[in-house]
Amino acid sequence: MKKQPTPAANPLEAATQAVYQAFAKYSAPEVGTLDVCTACCMDADVALQMSRLPLRQLTEKHFYQYNTSAKSEVQPADEIKYFLPRMLELLAQGARLHHSIELYLDRVGRCESGAYSAEEAAALLDYARAFFSQGLAHWRPDSEGLFQAEYAFSILLMWDYAGVPLAPLLDDWLADRREAATLNFVESYYWEYWMDGQTINNAFAEAPFQKVMQDWLNNADNKTDWEHKLLRLLHEGLPSDWRSACKKCGKTHHPLAKRFNTVLDALAS
Repeated sequence: MKKQPTPAANPLEAATQAVYQAFAKYSAPEVGTLDVCTACCMDADVALQMSRLPLRQLTEKHFYQYNTSAKSEVQPADEIKYFLPRMLELLAQGARLHHSIELYLDRVGRCESGAYSAEEAAALLDYARAFFSQGLAHWRPDSEGLFQAEYAFSILLMWDYAGVPLAPLLDDWLADRREAATLNFVESYYWEYWMDGQTINNAFAEAPFQKVMQDWLNNADNKTDWEHKLLRLLHEGLPSDWRSACKKCGKTHHPLAKRFNTVLDALAS
């Protein structure tokens, strides 16, 4: 019987394997040296397992405790780079790695400046781009999806905390002509920006992130490009809304047509 060819990996799977290759030389931290607090933040047995278990056997439970534990302001780069491939692999599977999605990869961005080689930084960026692109393919909030029912601006903030440059992700989004990518923009703009007086309303969004997003959102060429995409989608017809009617009054508050037209008007102003 002729052997069937192995299906090609999707871009996110390929990017995950590339991260494993780029960070393959690092070893598990020695027992007792893990940058955590086992007095009150992390179970001592779980911390021990992170040094002793094979990397691919570490689970969401390990990294949730690891990432929410008290930690050093500057992170030990070799420790982070050893764990990073598995963290990203779990992230691609929908794992919860912290109580707040924006901080899932906070440790990654806390290493000293220059800690990542050009190859390592490129592998991390390629993964971020693949992750963001795949997440934008789905518009309706899904707690089991890549974005875990969060809006796209919050996902960008997660990558900002990881130290990943946002410009390539924003360029990719602007160039993305998929309906779902455009609808993701509408939702993020409306709920995470317009509703709070046209400023990013995320408590974790500090001044540098705010500036990057303001510059991108208010760039005249970008606004025109988004306006054209919204008009094309309006011409083709909006999909049905994912928001259900209120059980008390029977109305759908902030219906899609309102969200869409609000963003369109803001872009045209």
